[in-house]
Amino acid sequence: MSIKTLAGYLTILIVSLLLYSMKPAHDVFYSSLPVLMLIYPIAVGYRVKLRFSLKDLLFGLVISLALVIPYFLIFGSNVRAITVYSLIFQLLSVALPEEYFFRGFLQDSVGKNIKAVLFVSLLFSLAHLPRAVFLGEWISLLSFFPSVVMGWLYMKTNNILPGTIFHLLANLVYQASMFNK
Repeated sequence: MSIKTLAGYLTILIVSLLLYSMKPAHDVFYSSLPVLMLIYPIAVGYRVKLRFSLKDLLFGLVISLALVIPYFLIFGSNVRAITVYSLIFQLLSVALPEEYFFRGFLQDSVGKNIKAVLFVSLLFSLAHLPRAVFLGEWISLLSFFPSVVMGWLYMKTNNILPGTIFHLLANLVYQASMFNK
């Protein structure tokens, strides 16, 4: 892992820790995290691989549906909890920036093999630690497992699009299952 890659990850982790520890009143402050995840790779001259390929789009959609539908059925998700706002928010503020940074930058920098997928998935899970500690959302640390799927999708396609689709659908279904409780 290069110094630029390590510095990027530590920057994201530190900013996240600071934001969650301060618990700012406005969501505007939290938006600095996805912005930072999008800007950092560009600032260090890294070219993230995002192509709008129909083949990759369908691959991501098929894998996503195969893995997310059973969760949806088992945990009794409420589809009405998925609004246009939550869809746009999850896509632009969570799924795309996180896939851009973690798969398109970190995983691509670390390697294109299963060890890289597992290592970056561990880093991804640890990046959710501030949510767990400061908001009590310990389940967020289980993000390791969907991260392995997202990393595998990136490894297979060399494109963040399939992982972004999976990330978006997994987050929406999880959100809908929490609304049901």
